[in-house]
Amino acid sequence: MSAESEGPNPPFSLRWQLWRAGCLALLLAAPPLVNAGSDAGAGDLLHFLDGAAMHGAFKGMEAGRGLRWQHPDAKDPFDLQPAHLDFVRFAQAQSVAMSPTCHFRFAGGDNLFGSLVSLDDQSLEFNTWFGGTMKIPRAAIQTVTFLPANYTIVYEGPSDASGWLIGGSQQGRVVLRGGGFGGNVVVMGGGVIFQGGRSIITSNPTGAPYWAYRDGSFVSTGAGALGRDFHLSGSSTLEFDLACAGSFNLLLDLYSPTLDHIDFSSSSFLVELDSGQTALRRTRSVSVPSDLGSVILPGFDKPGKAHITVHCNRQEDSMTLLMDGEVINRWTDLGGFKGGGSGIIFQNQGAGSVQLSNIRVSQWEGMFEPDITAGAATNADAVSFLNHDKAGGKVQSITEGKLNLLVGGSLLHVPAGRVRRIDFAQSSAATELRGPWEVRAVFPGGGSVSFQLDKWDDKSVSGRSALFGSLAFQPASIREIEFNLDRPKENPAPTLENEFEALDQ
Repeated sequence: MSAESEGPNPPFSLRWQLWRAGCLALLLAAPPLVNAGSDAGAGDLLHFLDGAAMHGAFKGMEAGRGLRWQHPDAKDPFDLQPAHLDFVRFAQAQSVAMSPTCHFRFAGGDNLFGSLVSLDDQSLEFNTWFGGTMKIPRAAIQTVTFLPANYTIVYEGPSDASGWLIGGSQQGRVVLRGGGFGGNVVVMGGGVIFQGGRSIITSNPTGAPYWAYRDGSFVSTGAGALGRDFHLSGSSTLEFDLACAGSFNLLLDLYSPTLDHIDFSSSSFLVELDSGQTALRRTRSVSVPSDLGSVILPGFDKPGKAHITVHCNRQEDSMTLLMDGEVINRWTDLGGFKGGGSGIIFQNQGAGSVQLSNIRVSQWEGMFEPDITAGAATNADAVSFLNHDKAGGKVQSITEGKLNLLVGGSLLHVPAGRVRRIDFAQSSAATELRGPWEVRAVFPGGGSVSFQLDKWDDKSVSGRSALFGSLAFQPASIREIEFNLDRPKENPAPTLENEFEALDQ
């Protein structure tokens, strides 16, 4: 028998047995628990269209002059024109205090959180945190999603590593070759192999055993846990961008009572993602983990990137997994969410390189499930209700808490509280060409607005939007600024250990 960290994945059932055995065989002390610490490359990050990047300090921007940047190795700041810029991500941004009731998506890719005031056949009027009450043409609206009164964005980042805990590699993956074996076999942290609860082989591990924070992402090239307490209590949604450099095996422990390791004697939900498929399991303190089923996970047979979304619907006792906005699977009859914890753990199970970015956690209650992507183009308005029914027709107006919907010649008056989402009919309005200084501001907590930049200094950001008119923001309220909104951009998958070494060359 030989144990290897490379080669084809063993069957899910075998990996599960080995993995569970590692958690039960607590005979080896795990490496010490550490805080994720701070980024070695602290400061603002400038990213180019070809994938190159450099750290430094953003010093302002003006359409007639360019973007001014201070590199740590340069004596004086220098100016850059926008033709080759992708984005600037700021080291810190102030949170935006808001209690939105709706999420609006607009033609051109912008989206905002706010509160709907009124809608008719000509225009939409709504309140925003930055511009008070605004009125825009109805043709510019793609979707309106109605949020529950207690909808909150718990976390969006990472912008640094504070609040996260990194645990040791408590279990890894072992590929068994050449015959059977007696007793459970598992690879523990430090390269120790156990059989039947007894250490049989000791070797030095290769690769980094821990997660590391770098430039708005967490990167791992070896087995280890990354956890944070989000104080989850009701239904929740976890979203993140996942990039991998080849085969990988990642576990999500949802509603976890621990943060540095996965506790199989507690109650939580385990979503396993690997290069070929995904599975959901439920751990319980009074019984063995329940296997709730597995399905194929497309698109990860080679290095790549995807946006992963997991909706945990407590009221409906369901969990939905999406990849790039497409539903991969919906599990039901989970056995309830009671008895679990309030944290989330990302556990890298293999030696493959994994990168996590754009992590977002929201919490909500009631019969609601957040919108997934911008709606598909249609020739009629489409209304989705909280009970999962749908209706197509013409939305005439929303007034006095009622949605007035014309369906087949009949006018229905539906309480707005029963509506989950409206996808508006495809607009025939022509899209304006973007100029070289058309930028998009991305805000903490969600939402983005594109506009023609006028000037950005340490006091204010000013510009004009074809949709919203004149705009002004506080610089500290912007998390990221994007350029060349319609041009293709390079976003290579992470390499193994020195992924970011060339950033400052």
